[in-house]
Amino acid sequence: MTPLTTTITWWLSRSLRLAAVPHYLALIRDGLGLTQEQLAGALGISRHLVTKIEAGQRVLPASAGQAVLWLTQALPTGRLPAPLLLPLPPTGPLPARAGAVAYEIQRLSRQLARELVGVRRATNWLRAAPALGATLPPAAERQQLWLAATTAEAEAALATSGSPARQQLLEARLAGLRAEAAALAAYLNP
Repeated sequence: MTPLTTTITWWLSRSLRLAAVPHYLALIRDGLGLTQEQLAGALGISRHLVTKIEAGQRVLPASAGQAVLWLTQALPTGRLPAPLLLPLPPTGPLPARAGAVAYEIQRLSRQLARELVGVRRATNWLRAAPALGATLPPAAERQQLWLAATTAEAEAALATSGSPARQQLLEARLAGLRAEAAALAAYLNP
């Protein structure tokens, strides 16, 4: 048995707590590259229920426990998410909130990183597009349409995820969550 299987087996043998289930389902889903709908199919539940479980509003049915164990066997061992290999924290509201905050920090950090990559790509494209447009022959209609469509996509990406206000909001939320995580850590580890 791998450390991951041992951890998941122990976790499933305990009562399924709301704070632990979303964390592990999301990590398993992310580690396997599954959508919520695909994970729901593997677990034999609805996508809506997966959404509710990951949001902490519902509990994973016991009948899905074996499927969770089965899915963890397929996680790539070279890049297992670290939280799956760590011992589970003690139960209670503060440790549960600390886990939820840690997960949210991770999720928002990835979101911000993805958006910054998208902004960089869009900016690079918008710098290159005029030079490409200037070198197109007048008869290259298909390339002109592609150039216009790609430029419009880049401009739309900058208008949404590229706005400085959106990035500042994400950074502010991350700063608040990091402060909460530090306060919770101080309470939990005196």
